[in-house]
Amino acid sequence: MCDAGPVGPETITGRRALPRLRNTPLGRDHDIVAVRDLLATAPVVTVTGTGGIGKTTVALAVAHQLRDQQTDGVVFADLSSLPAGGDVLHLVADAASVEGEGGGTVERLAAILAERPLLLVLDNCEHVLAGAAELVDRMLELGGEARILATSRELLGVSGEHVWPLGPLHDAGPALFVERARAAEPRVAWDAADPTVVDLCRKVDDVPLAIELAAGQLRRFDLDELHRRLDDRLSLLAGRPTAADDAGRHATMEAAIDWSYRLLERNEQTLLRHLSVFPALFEVDAVEASAPPMFGVDPLAIFGQLVDKSLVVRMPGSGRYRLLESIRVFARDRLDESGEAAAAFERHRRHVLATVGSRSRLDRWMSARLAARFCAGANDERQAFDLSLAAGAVDDAVEIILGGSFLWRNALGSSEGQKWLARLDGVDLAPRDRLWIEILRADVGQGLGDYREMVAAVTSARALVEAAGDGVDPVAAGLVAHYDGISLLTDRDRARAHFESALDHARAAGEDRLVTLIEAFRTVADVGAGRYDEARSQMARLETMASEDGYDRFVTNWTGWMLGLAERDPACRTWMRRQQDFLDRTGIVETWLSTLSTAMCDVVDGGDALGTLARALVLARQEGYDAEADCVLVLAYCEICSGAYEAAAELVGTALHGRFNTTAHYVAYRAVIDPPLQRHLGPEALAAAVNRGRARTPAAALAHHGVTRPGT
Repeated sequence: MCDAGPVGPETITGRRALPRLRNTPLGRDHDIVAVRDLLATAPVVTVTGTGGIGKTTVALAVAHQLRDQQTDGVVFADLSSLPAGGDVLHLVADAASVEGEGGGTVERLAAILAERPLLLVLDNCEHVLAGAAELVDRMLELGGEARILATSRELLGVSGEHVWPLGPLHDAGPALFVERARAAEPRVAWDAADPTVVDLCRKVDDVPLAIELAAGQLRRFDLDELHRRLDDRLSLLAGRPTAADDAGRHATMEAAIDWSYRLLERNEQTLLRHLSVFPALFEVDAVEASAPPMFGVDPLAIFGQLVDKSLVVRMPGSGRYRLLESIRVFARDRLDESGEAAAAFERHRRHVLATVGSRSRLDRWMSARLAARFCAGANDERQAFDLSLAAGAVDDAVEIILGGSFLWRNALGSSEGQKWLARLDGVDLAPRDRLWIEILRADVGQGLGDYREMVAAVTSARALVEAAGDGVDPVAAGLVAHYDGISLLTDRDRARAHFESALDHARAAGEDRLVTLIEAFRTVADVGAGRYDEARSQMARLETMASEDGYDRFVTNWTGWMLGLAERDPACRTWMRRQQDFLDRTGIVETWLSTLSTAMCDVVDGGDALGTLARALVLARQEGYDAEADCVLVLAYCEICSGAYEAAAELVGTALHGRFNTTAHYVAYRAVIDPPLQRHLGPEALAAAVNRGRARTPAAALAHHGVTRPGT
């Protein structure tokens, strides 16, 4: 679902950012050109070489050069955060902004990616080789426009793979050493031609990471002392390999890391080992919270020393840090050997739990900003969730999963939420925790457009509320009644009774945001009943009541959009813009749904609705959704706005032939599209037209109106 990998944003590719280059790729111009030229004709190129040789640097440089040449940009998937044999499918789907069923199987994900004109970069494949190779192999079988650039210590072993082996820097090694040395100690008087510098780089086989580690020690030793100590240690540890092959360079690299590690003070060694528990990027506060006892020393001071020595890397523009993969693997091995691993992972788990659980359950359920923060730390939260379940701390697992509440109910992450919830199937939970999990299931059912799942979850939750009696959590009870109202949203009177019950609970709990949310959904019921004057009056009040970053604001904007569509008022676009501002402000990313919603605004004010609809269809496909039924619903709205009610009713029948991807579209159908058809056609004529429409597929209807995606 979320965190993109090694850096701050520079170029947005779908929902993820292409990482910036951490360093200038000194001495790699020939390699970069060669790999770029191979990709011009080869569907997959793998850059191979030992750890620390610079594979990621070359891949990123190529990606930056090619990003504007690929219509769909670059998807960068950093696989280093996965454990050995980990879930490549999920991580790549997340990096490519593929949601829903699109990320459910290798076949489906490969089909989606293969047809997109993009460059897929799979970085650090060696420990998940089978999963990466399977995905690439399926993509190659399908052909298509996508190109794949992989980095790995080993070949993927797929048919059609072109390989570019990356060697040492040779003549550029001393220049890299001097560049890093001056970053550590600006007053150095020597340059890249100094014989000691040249020999020092030769001793580490001109491997870039080894050179950086050596340069990082110049705060402690002068050049001659550094050269002597490095020579002694490499001779002892690596036997000074003379063959400049990958095996020899790998031994030198491991020896250089070990040498750097042994030069560290005791506290520095301890902290470096414990930093290996972070699966990907981390922030300074996480280091402070997860650090082991440091014998009275400030762990952040120790952390700064590790950064100075190039053992920890600060990612440009993000304020976040990481261990390079070779160092993380080394540090994790030392952590296992020390017997400290269990305690280290427990501290990390407790830090994640404290961070996620620092806000109330309703805060997590309501806040878009908290959801965006949860998404940014998804690797840590997933690890803590898994560890909690493994330790039998199921109450902690519940607290963590609630951190994604806002994500789980939306197309942003409903399929991911479904996977997390599945981990709790059959787990014995306390009644209060089970009640909140059933509320999350209702959220996911709503987000996936699975009405039956939503109603089943609410039914289970209602039974738990009744069993709790007077001891029930009023916020949870209010949410259950709220979902009862949503399940009957187009039956205004029945829905209102449930909403009134929900409001009683929300007011008793003193939760104004929940009051606003419920009243917004109640206003949707008014729209569906054609009570537009009442709805407009309520909207004016809701606009001033809604919080800045809450789900109540999100639903208020959506309700205003629905009212504008129902009245065919151009104000629907104003509400759509407010929704986009909300998403931008809170850090929740846009999906294909925004484009689909814009298409309906285009219908109202006479814009290019069909062109926008075609773009929505393409985006939905790229994000893993079959949105043909949703798009046909927009065509029905087009016909209503032009007065062609029978044609609109037939399109409704066609749309109902498929399945909408969100409950919001069912609501839009019942509140905006069905009422005018009922008024103008009457029950019998409407039913007949709907039945005629069922004989046609959504794809055929879209093609008839000239709305198709590329390749169809």
